Order: sequence, then C-alpha cells, then structure tokens
Amino acid sequence: ALARLGADVIGIDPSQPALKAARCHAETEGLCLKYSVGRGEQIPLANESVDVVVCVDVLEHVEDLEKVIQEVRRVLKPNGLLCFDTINRTWLASLVIVSLGEKVLRLLPCGTHDPEKFIKPRELSKLLAASGLKMGPLVGLGPVGLNRKLDFTFGKHPSLSIMYMGHADVEIRRIS
Repeated sequence: ALARLGADVIGIDPSQPALKAARCHAETEGLCLKYSVGRGEQIPLANESVDVVVCVDVLEHVEDLEKVIQEVRRVLKPNGLLCFDTINRTWLASLVIVSLGEKVLRLLPCGTHDPEKFIKPRELSKLLAASGLKMGPLVGLGPVGLNRKLDFTFGKHPSLSIMYMGHADVEIRRIS
C-alpha cells in the first residue's frame, strides 16, 4: 500500500521463503520494492536512514523486544515515525488469538503465537521512551468483517484488550 502511494519501501524479514513470496507478489502487482534478509534485533540499514518504520504483526514475535525498539530508533531519521500493531498480554487476547484463532478455527498454525510475548501497552510505552521514542494515542484493533475470500478484515475496535495499534515519534530533546 505504501509503495502504491509513492513511498520507497524496504521489506525486511528473516525468512528467505517469505521474501521470495513477497518479491513474487510485488512483481505480480507491478510494484518496485526492495527486500533484505534481516531481523528486528539487527536491522540491516544505516543509522538514521529511514523516515518511517512499520511493524505490523511483528513485535509479538521477536526474541528481544528491547533490542528491536533500540534498532528501530537507530535507523529512524530525527523526525522519524514508528507505526505498529501488536497483541495485548491479556487473558482475552490469549483466548481469542491462541485458543480460538489457532486451535479452534485454525486460522493460523498452532504455535504461531506465544502469549508470553504479547505486550501490554504500558510496557511498550516504557521501552519506547527508554529508546527516545514517544508513543502517541493507541487504538483498539480487531476483526470488523469478512472479505470476498471469507478472510477476516481488521479495523478500529472499541477496546485495546486484544490488539492495539499506534505510532511513536522520535523525541526531539532540547538542550537548554
């Protein structure tokens, strides 16, 4: 979607097969995107080299969330922006995402999510602040309907108790 709007997009993933599928999709759609193998804990980009980092369905899967946030801050330009969504560490999120989504409906393979890696908003805010990023307002995220393929579509949800999305800005620290 960002490439269609004219953005220069670099996709990063630790999985070669995932990147191969992404390249094929981009080619089919006539999009010019760059892809690189990498992990959030060691992003293969130069310091202060990007305007925006987008982490969709990422943060709840990484090995070291603190290191990922530090890496995001490292690659963001001074007025940079992090956009994210993630899963809240609540009993309801575990029930919906893991028990219902993976085990009952089988929307994802069992074991895709580890509820211990789900992130409470206040924990994320604290990690972001420690790395020089200021979290903005959060919005609940959840299923809002089905598309023609009978896949769930997601959008704003009245509660943060399952999933949430938001952004964080690079904090400008003034020296007095």
